[in-house]
Amino acid sequence: MPSTVIIADDHPVVVAGVETILKAHRYEVIARAHDTDTLFEALADHPCDVVITDYSMPEGSQPDGLPMVRRIRALRPDIGIVVLTMLANPALLRGLLDMGVAAIFDKRTNLRDIPLAVHAADVGRSYLSPAIQRLFHEADCAAGHEDLSTRLSPREVEVLRAYAEGHGLSDIAALMGRSFKTISRQKRSAMAKLGLANDAQLYQYLAGVRAGMLDDWIPGGRSGTGSRHPPEG
Repeated sequence: MPSTVIIADDHPVVVAGVETILKAHRYEVIARAHDTDTLFEALADHPCDVVITDYSMPEGSQPDGLPMVRRIRALRPDIGIVVLTMLANPALLRGLLDMGVAAIFDKRTNLRDIPLAVHAADVGRSYLSPAIQRLFHEADCAAGHEDLSTRLSPREVEVLRAYAEGHGLSDIAALMGRSFKTISRQKRSAMAKLGLANDAQLYQYLAGVRAGMLDDWIPGGRSGTGSRHPPEG
């Protein structure tokens, strides 16, 4: 059974182009929207696997941008989200990943690669188009690679710290009192922000992190104190 997709963009030519490419890859486009109002109507009326949405759709009566993505995630926590954007602000882009966006696709990129982003969102993985990866890399180089707090949320650092200590995702979920799905999403989001495509690259990254760096980062800005793990329960 083909995966189902809703496409939202205020440029009809973009919607048509994305739909044509996805149909060629056997995705079923079940609804189209050109503003935030019709997007939320489509989400209410059509259960789907993935929603592809432009970041900026100013014509609707409901807000676009981060509030729109936050509402999509609140209404439909089960679906994969692909955001189309021309944003060049790494902090805003990382904010999208914090909200659970699975894939960020630069609208200036050739649309032929959009199935890669949709597939990632559909199967619970992360995808950043090459231009977005370069933005993150350049921002990291400018800020200094050792400042994890500027790139990852405190909870993402907690997950990576436990992962670096050899705990599996199920164990981390139990230790931190979160669901397996939440821990898995936070791990994927952290990997995307760090430009890591798979677990092998994550292992390599963690092996190269300065000794004690993850342990020294304690959520809330406190360092050098506290236990290595949150209390159980």
